[in-house]
Amino acid sequence: MQAFITHGPRTSVLLKLLALAAALCLLLPAASFAEDTEKDEWLNFLLLCNEGMNNDKGNAGNTVMVVAMNPGDGRIRLLGFTWDTFIEYEGYDVPQRLDMPFRNGGVEEVVNVFDANFNMDIHLFMSLNYLNLASMIDEYGGVNVDITRAERNALNGMVASKKIRLQDEVKGGLLTQAVIDMLASDYYLNEYGPNTHLNGLQAVGFGWLQYDSVYNCCMRESAVVGCMFNSVATTLDQKVVFYTDEYGRPEEVRGKRIIDLDDVSEDDMVFLRKALSPIFDKAYHDLSGDNIDSIILTLARTAYLAKRQGVNLFERVELLVLPIEAREGKQYDVIAGAKGYIIDKEANMAAINEFLYAD
Repeated sequence: MQAFITHGPRTSVLLKLLALAAALCLLLPAASFAEDTEKDEWLNFLLLCNEGMNNDKGNAGNTVMVVAMNPGDGRIRLLGFTWDTFIEYEGYDVPQRLDMPFRNGGVEEVVNVFDANFNMDIHLFMSLNYLNLASMIDEYGGVNVDITRAERNALNGMVASKKIRLQDEVKGGLLTQAVIDMLASDYYLNEYGPNTHLNGLQAVGFGWLQYDSVYNCCMRESAVVGCMFNSVATTLDQKVVFYTDEYGRPEEVRGKRIIDLDDVSEDDMVFLRKALSPIFDKAYHDLSGDNIDSIILTLARTAYLAKRQGVNLFERVELLVLPIEAREGKQYDVIAGAKGYIIDKEANMAAINEFLYAD
């Protein structure tokens, strides 16, 4: 499983990988979009992960990502924003960084501020703290990513600090020692290199490494989320055989459940909801039952198409990390002592439209 490349000469490989994903196939309503886009076919929601102990509020909103899914053809797009992006924030005289709304008012406030700054219309969200995200990743067997020796060393320090923090929560009565042992067992990572397996806490730590840049941190976060999709697909493949009317019912099923993606029954949906329930049970969200079913069908169809093409589901997930200024490696701007990127809003909105709506 190849992870998104995070820095240095690996960046060109990332661009090739993303081009490959686009060729294989993969949203946010904005002010304008391509005429050939059926935006109503897409389900879009804001995904947030934070360092706090709660799902609906906490410390820093480390991960701010739009997940766009098309249940009709199984396309998935991930649009990430670095938290050090300066945005206009009502009530403040000067721009604030993108992590500030979550600190103040939780995910609902992030949605409102995000929409206002980028001329979007997102209403749905999922929010998790780092413990629930780690637990969710473990539910699906962890993730496999490419990790350098420097990243491995930084990761061990990050996870060790997380474990110390968790121990403090045990002393305060907020968590049990059993939970800590489950999440932090065997956390020290000896291996590194291509296709390195990470458990939940290691994966969250890897996604939040900022020793080289916040932009690379955001790339790692996106890699973890993308690889988690692949872990979910692997779990589904152990339980279900999917097919479509175009390719016909398979002959070899080996005792697995058979589901026609062109005619999914209510019993099939009950089965799939149970298989994917950890994704939704561990999150604070405002997704309706229909929204959840759309996400499930997208994951199922994407996993099926990826398997038919002989690729990982990961390779069918498209990624863009903004702002443009971070991607281009600009120097930080400083506002009232805070470092971040003052962005060209029009250019970034154009990049969003191009990514989300251009085929």
